[in-house]
Amino acid sequence: MSPTESITLVTPLPADALHSLLAKGMPLRDLILAGGDYRNVDLGQGRFERVDARGARFAGANLSTSQWRGCQLSGADFSNCPFDGVMLTDCTLDFAKFSGVSLSGGRWLRTHSVAVDLSLATLRGVSFIDSVFDDLVLSDVDVSQCQWQGCSLRSLQALGAQWQQVRMTECCFENPAFGQARLEQCAFDESTFVGADFSAVNTVSTSFYRCKGDRISFSRATLNQAIFSEAQFPAADFTGACLERANLNKADVTGGVFTGASLQYAQCQEMKATQASFVAANLTDTDFHAAELEGCDWRDANRQSIRPQDSERLAAQRWQPTL
Repeated sequence: MSPTESITLVTPLPADALHSLLAKGMPLRDLILAGGDYRNVDLGQGRFERVDARGARFAGANLSTSQWRGCQLSGADFSNCPFDGVMLTDCTLDFAKFSGVSLSGGRWLRTHSVAVDLSLATLRGVSFIDSVFDDLVLSDVDVSQCQWQGCSLRSLQALGAQWQQVRMTECCFENPAFGQARLEQCAFDESTFVGADFSAVNTVSTSFYRCKGDRISFSRATLNQAIFSEAQFPAADFTGACLERANLNKADVTGGVFTGASLQYAQCQEMKATQASFVAANLTDTDFHAAELEGCDWRDANRQSIRPQDSERLAAQRWQPTL
């Protein structure tokens, strides 16, 4: 059933009546806008509470600095709307259309959405907090300086995306696709990944600090100076990845695959990597101080180029007082 099929057959408020109510400067509560035509109407600075606007047409309308609380916006069309500083709280936006919209500033708090259409949209400085995004497509979306915190993202599509200074922290990802994306100064700190695809991504100073992941792939990825410290990515696939100067201190990559990867100058102190594969890996000056490397496969790797361990420091770290 589409978002508009279940709309109660009540005549939506006419656009001129809505504009008149907005002119009074009062919050608009419990209105029926479902299926209405509000294209090109100035709704800027409006305050909407418990409004049913499912399937409403807002294309081209000015919604800047408007506030929406507890509203039903599923199937609504916001295409090409000015959407600066908009606040959405406890709203439902399943299948809503934001095609070509410029979202700047504002906050989405505890929103729920399925298959929101953000094609050709621009996102700048928007905060998404404690929200649910299923089947979100950001592949052709220009995203910078945005934040997702505590969000659930299932089947996120960000193939080939170009992101700058995006933070997606304490989020839960299920089957996200970031393949061939460029992630510049992005952070996924303390997030959880299941079935994540970061293959062939190109990152600049991107952080996965304290992340957890199952079935995660970074194959052929460029991860120079990436931060994986204290991450838990057992059996992660780093085949052919470039991890030069990356920080994997205290990371758990038990059983990980680093075949053909470059870890030149990488920091891997106290890393857990038992049973990992370093076949044909470049390990020039890699720092494995106090790392757990039992049962690893070193075939064709330049193991002799690993940075020598500081035996005195290691002994001091492992010293236990005599009882």
